[in-house]
Amino acid sequence: MNKKEKISYNGGLPERLDSFLTQELYDYSRSFLKKLIEKGAVKVNGVAKKPSFMLENPCDITIDWPESEPDVSGFKELVIFEDDTILVVNKPAGLLVHPTSTDWETSPHILYSGEKTLAGILLTARPELKGIPRAGIVHRLDRDTSGVMIVAKTKKACSNLLKQFHDRKVNKTYHSIATGEIPDQRGIIDVPIGRISGGKIKASPMGRAAVTEYNCLDRKNGYTYVELFPKTGRTNQIRVHLAWLGYPVLGDTVYGKKPVPRLMLHSRKLEITRPGTKERVAFEAPLPDEFRKIWFDVTGSAI
Repeated sequence: MNKKEKISYNGGLPERLDSFLTQELYDYSRSFLKKLIEKGAVKVNGVAKKPSFMLENPCDITIDWPESEPDVSGFKELVIFEDDTILVVNKPAGLLVHPTSTDWETSPHILYSGEKTLAGILLTARPELKGIPRAGIVHRLDRDTSGVMIVAKTKKACSNLLKQFHDRKVNKTYHSIATGEIPDQRGIIDVPIGRISGGKIKASPMGRAAVTEYNCLDRKNGYTYVELFPKTGRTNQIRVHLAWLGYPVLGDTVYGKKPVPRLMLHSRKLEITRPGTKERVAFEAPLPDEFRKIWFDVTGSAI
């Protein structure tokens, strides 16, 4: 099944077709859109063109999105807990939670047209989530962060969990490997962060309040295995705070410098008030094997 989408080009300076679509559809890479054009799925005024076709005059661009269901064969292995109100999963590193643009919320086909996303997997494995705002996703993790995520299965549970996150009633625990040996055993990073003048998110007095507590679990060979407790929920908070402290997350190519196969940040535990029963419960995700391996590779010891 294919879904058509029309985009209008209003004219102006000449521009390549693939370049224009990359700017309009920023959730997709240029290489993905180029392949779509080469397959003839993109037409300009009804005629298929090459990626290099120069747009000059106003025209209508039609995209035949190839819709296909994502592979959910490993979905059961992601599930940590499930009842009638919530679904708790262990998100692997490298999996995008959902596209940056909110268009997927009204046009779910977007989830099946580009790269694999957790939202697409959820909507396929649990079709009932289609009736829940944002497919029940009440919080998110960065693409390269692994670990515990909680998804609401009912509208009531969704409202309940959103309020818990907003009121800071959710206790979050992360594990990370920081570049450098943090000298203090425990500490509190109380530094505002925000996106300043359209640039990347960073520590700044002009940002919003952000607080992260930390506890060093081990230090070895120029690295620190650290446990972190973010008290606020700012985007990239832990990564920005550790970089500000001078000990960026290992594998962080935005705020750090030392590349490894993955970002060494893992959502270890989430404690919430369970919707329905009102009991406090904690859900945990064990450290991934590749996380343990990288620590061993850089320090020669196990965690």
